[in-house]
Amino acid sequence: MKINQVTVPGYTAEITIGLNKGYSEKAWKVSELKAKLTRAQQKLKEMNDRILLSTKVTLCDIVFLGQDEPSATLGFINYPKFPIEHELFKKGVIYIAKELMSNLNQNRIVIVFNDKTVMLEVNNNIDSKIKL
Repeated sequence: MKINQVTVPGYTAEITIGLNKGYSEKAWKVSELKAKLTRAQQKLKEMNDRILLSTKVTLCDIVFLGQDEPSATLGFINYPKFPIEHELFKKGVIYIAKELMSNLNQNRIVIVFNDKTVMLEVNNNIDSKIKL
């Protein structure tokens, strides 16, 4: 069997997003998150057909000083089948983060890139369960 090897520049990003609706106890279903993610990927492709971002979804929890929120980490790589330039990759990840923030009623989200961390927020409010 012949196996092809494709190598591209390696860059990654991770978004961790809470699944609670706002600061309530009601949570989005994972299927709802995936549907909203798929729609964001589709809208991004329609805006720029060179930005195709496959996403790994891993369930987790955000735990911080009293807060314990079901969450998901979304992992992105420069996928060798559909490689893109680094700046387009970053723009695409930020676009998806903003779409998910809006569609999942999130106040704040953090994106971790290889070279920087970006926080997006609507306002300064924090979860009342966090005891600072």
